[in-house]
Amino acid sequence: MVSAQKSPPPAPAEDAQNASGRRLVWAALALATLVAAALRLPFLDHQSLWLDEVFTSRIVREGSLSALWRHVEATESTPPLYYLLAWLLRARSAAAMRAIPALALVAAVPVTYLACRRLVGALAALAAAAIVAVNPMLVWYATDARSYALFVLTALLSVWAFSALLERPRARRYALWLGASLACVWTHYFGVFVVGAEVALLLLERPDKRRLTAAWSGAIALCCAPLLALLAAQSSDERAGFIEARSLARRVLEAVRQFAMGPNVPRSWLEAAGVLLACVALLAGAWLAWRARGASRALLALVATVIAAPLAVAALGITDRFYARNLIVAVPLLAALAAPALLRVRAAPLALYLALATLASVWVATDWRYEQADWRSAIARAEAIDPSAPVVAVTKTATPVVQAYLARPPIATGGLSAREAWEIVEPLRPAGRRALTPAPAPALPGFVAARALELRGFRLILELAPHTTPLAPAAGTGASVFSGR
Repeated sequence: MVSAQKSPPPAPAEDAQNASGRRLVWAALALATLVAAALRLPFLDHQSLWLDEVFTSRIVREGSLSALWRHVEATESTPPLYYLLAWLLRARSAAAMRAIPALALVAAVPVTYLACRRLVGALAALAAAAIVAVNPMLVWYATDARSYALFVLTALLSVWAFSALLERPRARRYALWLGASLACVWTHYFGVFVVGAEVALLLLERPDKRRLTAAWSGAIALCCAPLLALLAAQSSDERAGFIEARSLARRVLEAVRQFAMGPNVPRSWLEAAGVLLACVALLAGAWLAWRARGASRALLALVATVIAAPLAVAALGITDRFYARNLIVAVPLLAALAAPALLRVRAAPLALYLALATLASVWVATDWRYEQADWRSAIARAEAIDPSAPVVAVTKTATPVVQAYLARPPIATGGLSAREAWEIVEPLRPAGRRALTPAPAPALPGFVAARALELRGFRLILELAPHTTPLAPAAGTGASVFSGR
């Protein structure tokens, strides 16, 4: 009888080589995390709030949890977890509200590695983490005081627990998956697509644990049940009508462009190069994952479900919320899928994409022309010159932003008379243009321009009248009138 031979223990040199490789991986991951922090944290307060962030600031100033819940129900289209976290942390200023998404998308870098290494391997997971660090869409939403960045982090935590369950189903891992999945769905309703795909894959890939998976899945569903009433209330008006106003085909194209290079790339050549490289790598990575089977194929199925399920729901007319920012959680998963292809040819494609993405991210973060309109600076400049003059704010949608910075509500058109007034005209980003552009200033009947300034695309015009005259902007200008201090 031949006895079974035990495999020889690893040689000391092999142990040292493995340890050295692990140290290099963690050092590279730490570097990517530092890069992510450098692209996000210095820019928390570099621009004023925009319309949606003003609603966030009102929610987190509520005096009680019940008032916060009612406010989320009345004005928002997402679950309350982000707002609850900001409320608990007393995040009131723009920088404080944005610190939560910024830190979430810094933490997403190492979590991407941990979530994806069982699915695509350590090297490809490290490449995906590097992409998450510099991806322009993730850099953009890291300074947006909304729920989208936290959605990315909580979804990645769910994928991390899911990958651990694929490897070895254990009660503790199911409990971690339960917690991460609840956080994901309570942050954004599209978390249902992430968790639902994980449930289906666990039932398919681990048939020996189907009862256990079904029991834990039922617990997730039970804990998410309170969101149904909230969702019904939030779906009762047209607060998301701007999504359906755009064709579905256009929104799909926008999602492709934004996933690769962000919402507002400064130059067409930069966007074209990044999108082309990302799309080719994704197609090649999907083919490699399909051929590899195993965990890589599970990642492919997860990505396909996260994108295709909301697309199908929209195309069938059930409910249409297909919009790039609602699908932002797909970005790190797509990065992991594309990573094996980007690592070919000595990782030259990866280095090129990282360079293009970093250039776009830094350019947008340091150039006001490609950011939100800076009402904070415009109002501060006008009030530094003449704070007593009423303000006529010419804007289509940003009246709540003006109100937040002036700290007073608008008054009825024609309800105020004055001999002087500031006319502040918001810059526009015309169709087909990437940069903010100064907009024409509509005439104020009875007033003449005495002084004109231009600041970050805004036109600031100090208007004078020979005698007290009603402030009545022409109809259709979108102007709102505010009293002076």
